[in-house]
Amino acid sequence: MIKVLHVLSDTNVGGAGRYIFNLLSNKYETSFEAAVACPKGGELEKELRERNIQVFPLEGGESSTNMSQIKSLRRIISQEKFDIVHTHASFAGRIAGKMAGAKVVMTRHSIMGGGAGPVKRMITRLISRIFTDKIIAISRAVKINLIESGVPADMITIIYNGIDTTKFEGVKGTLRKELNITPDTPIIGMVARLVPEKGYEYAINAFYRVIKDYPNALLVIIGSGSLEKNLKNMCSELGIESNVIFMGYRQDVENLMADFDLFVLSSVSEGLGLSLLEAMALGKPVVATITGGIPEVIKDGTNGLLVQPGNDVYLAESIVKILSDKDLARRLGDEAKKTVVEKFSSKTMIEKTEKVYQEVLQR
Repeated sequence: MIKVLHVLSDTNVGGAGRYIFNLLSNKYETSFEAAVACPKGGELEKELRERNIQVFPLEGGESSTNMSQIKSLRRIISQEKFDIVHTHASFAGRIAGKMAGAKVVMTRHSIMGGGAGPVKRMITRLISRIFTDKIIAISRAVKINLIESGVPADMITIIYNGIDTTKFEGVKGTLRKELNITPDTPIIGMVARLVPEKGYEYAINAFYRVIKDYPNALLVIIGSGSLEKNLKNMCSELGIESNVIFMGYRQDVENLMADFDLFVLSSVSEGLGLSLLEAMALGKPVVATITGGIPEVIKDGTNGLLVQPGNDVYLAESIVKILSDKDLARRLGDEAKKTVVEKFSSKTMIEKTEKVYQEVLQR
């Protein structure tokens, strides 16, 4: 049995955390067993324990370059005899893995901004070769971004995010009952961390336009993050605070999403988007932006609608288009579900990741 230690630098449950939940679901028989090292005291540690996943809590808080964690990680890897260290943004994890004699795999979950000059690319190339055996990109867009930053192309393999699609069969919606929302109230839903790259300000401006046609519509936002206060202030300034509901981080996301009439992902930068796949698995029509890996999932007009990032006018028009056409909404939702079932299952993701583990150990 291959022993794998996943190292995360997050305290809250973001894309990397949910990726781990899907990868370590225990639904399928694999040749690896895994544990997770992450900063102590956050939602991520709590939910990992609730899922009976072995956790090694780390001191030092959130930081992908927390060098103080190297010593403790090296000790954990050596004492527990981990064969592979699989990192998710943690550079300290990569260093510790190599120091302990383990193979190192890294998954990149996002698009990194900013250009890289020749010197920076050379340093990135060198660091990649020294501290990593294989790099997983969650989309073609992420792979291209890695190559542009200096990572050697031969080190990168694409493994799309996957979800357990059976978990979304027959899900009962609880949102309308919880908030006492009537069946005829349109619910536009978003599930993402409240951070700049998710483009929430454009979604809120778009919603301001939407309620001119649908004054009783609600925008339900599920997620937590640094922008919460600013976004709530923005809603107040626009006079739409009674139509926008901030629900914070929730573990019962699929039950809440089941009551959405449509799903919006307004990101200005996105690796792929697990919440997008989850909404599609529920058969929800989606409006998303043409950025990162999203166009690798959504074909405009076939299984969703695509708009340019940062354009609240077109975003509003696309939302209204779906709300005003039930047949279109149903068709887009059906095709969305079909896409996820056929191309983005957790079973495929797990099998391909297992193959990467086997390959790096054979070197």
